[in-house]
Amino acid sequence: MNWKHTEHVRVAQFPMVIGLMMLAGLLLSGCVVSTKKYEAAVADMESAKTDLEKSRMMREAVEQENEKLKKENEKVALDLELMASEIQRIKEGRESERDLLTAREAEVVKKGQILTAKYGKIQQEYQKLKSQNRALKDTIQRYQKELKEARQAKVEREAEAPETMSSTMTSSEPNSVVASIPKTSSEPAPVVTPSKGALAPVNINTASANDLVLFLGLTKNMAEKVIANRPYRLRGELVAKQVVPKATFDVIKDRITAAAK
Repeated sequence: MNWKHTEHVRVAQFPMVIGLMMLAGLLLSGCVVSTKKYEAAVADMESAKTDLEKSRMMREAVEQENEKLKKENEKVALDLELMASEIQRIKEGRESERDLLTAREAEVVKKGQILTAKYGKIQQEYQKLKSQNRALKDTIQRYQKELKEARQAKVEREAEAPETMSSTMTSSEPNSVVASIPKTSSEPAPVVTPSKGALAPVNINTASANDLVLFLGLTKNMAEKVIANRPYRLRGELVAKQVVPKATFDVIKDRITAAAK
């Protein structure tokens, strides 16, 4: 038997207990209770019974409300636990995403540094090629000018050659002309050795390092550098390829040639 059933039995027996107590009191006092008082006592007993029933119903309602609140509290606790789990998951996701972004940022920075270094090297190569191209253009222009001057000088020499030859033939004596002719065709022609100031130009495509040092006055390292950068199409390529300084080239330019091998 549960406590609710026990309480109901107690409430049902409560009026009987009150009646017995009143009856015992009357008997002990030796008085006879009138009908009016009896009815009033019974009415009070019914009212007390009604109030007791209301109290019981109110207590049951309160207990039901407490049960409802308990269930709601459990539901709220479960929701809070789920919410805390979701917050933790979001927090972990943000930390993972932050780590990923940090690694990605470091990778991008590293690639940027590599590209910057490559760009710097390309700029250096570009400036070097630009300088070489400028030097080559200057050399070509200078040699075009020298070639033009040489052609003009050749034309002038050819124009002056007939007059010089006729003047020589007129002023020379017959005996000297006869003496210049060899006695027999079997005799070899004399070998003409150039004077010290009229040495043949040094070919920078074929000369040895010793010749470059001996005849041009270059250092051994510079002569080896000349050989390492062969072949040359023009003399000015010694400056364009940065083999010798321009000042050195200006000193030796009239004593060198870049004729093909």
